[in-house]
Amino acid sequence: MTSNEGKTPAHLQLKHELDKGLAVFRFELECPFSFQPGQYATLWLTHRGQTTPRPYSIASSPSETRTLEFYINLVDSGHLTPSFWNPEVLHALQRRDADTQLLISGPKGRFTLDPNETRDLVFVASGTGLAPFMSMIRKLNEDYLSSPATFRRRSIFVIHGVSLPKHLGYRDELELLAAETLRDPARRLAITYLPTISRPRMDSAWNGLTGRAETLFDGYSSSVSQVRSLQALVCGMLNTVVRPETHEVYICGYPGTVDNMVRSLASRGFKPDLDLKREKYYP
Repeated sequence: MTSNEGKTPAHLQLKHELDKGLAVFRFELECPFSFQPGQYATLWLTHRGQTTPRPYSIASSPSETRTLEFYINLVDSGHLTPSFWNPEVLHALQRRDADTQLLISGPKGRFTLDPNETRDLVFVASGTGLAPFMSMIRKLNEDYLSSPATFRRRSIFVIHGVSLPKHLGYRDELELLAAETLRDPARRLAITYLPTISRPRMDSAWNGLTGRAETLFDGYSSSVSQVRSLQALVCGMLNTVVRPETHEVYICGYPGTVDNMVRSLASRGFKPDLDLKREKYYP
């Protein structure tokens, strides 16, 4: 029997499905929940007498003390996520049935921003690994809007790699922030949003970046045809501008993405823990 000590009761407020098996969940908490952007919480679901825990990174800003948001991918063989796609469980969580209970504990994790760091930031995410970065970006943007004249100037590259365009969670929100940066070059919080798709042939309408997130840091050809392409321009820019002296890199998502990025950046002088932080997501 699992103790409920240190756990906060929560109820389903919203499930926004982006595609089959990919959704944003918002839960309303009965008590305030404090955390740092980048940390995770553990969700404890009890249904029909069985309790299943699972940690998830928090996507919401810490200013929302009574609401937590999570960006979740369905894993058919997973212990918990199939329940979040089970209509019986979802209805019970919305109705607050006594036999179905969701508790949240935490927060935990050290994948957080250093308040004393002054370098610009690079966020590299694959899939739902974008969640902790959304929490960071939202908090930074709130800080900027509350005091735009005194906010410490910060530039952020947000690189998000997914299979298909419809899997780009938070695309509208990030595009809006990027557009605000373009409209106001003097904006002290500058966001550059770089979504990339690994299966472009499955969506002929996509004309943006292609490949996995880490491929944007690969070398590129300097031929005339390559230089004219968006892909080559972005790769060239990232490989020229992003340096350990000027940027701190955060990587979150699939183990392959994290490992490939660490190897690539280490060859360019980035030191793990000092210049780059990483967090791996496992099914």
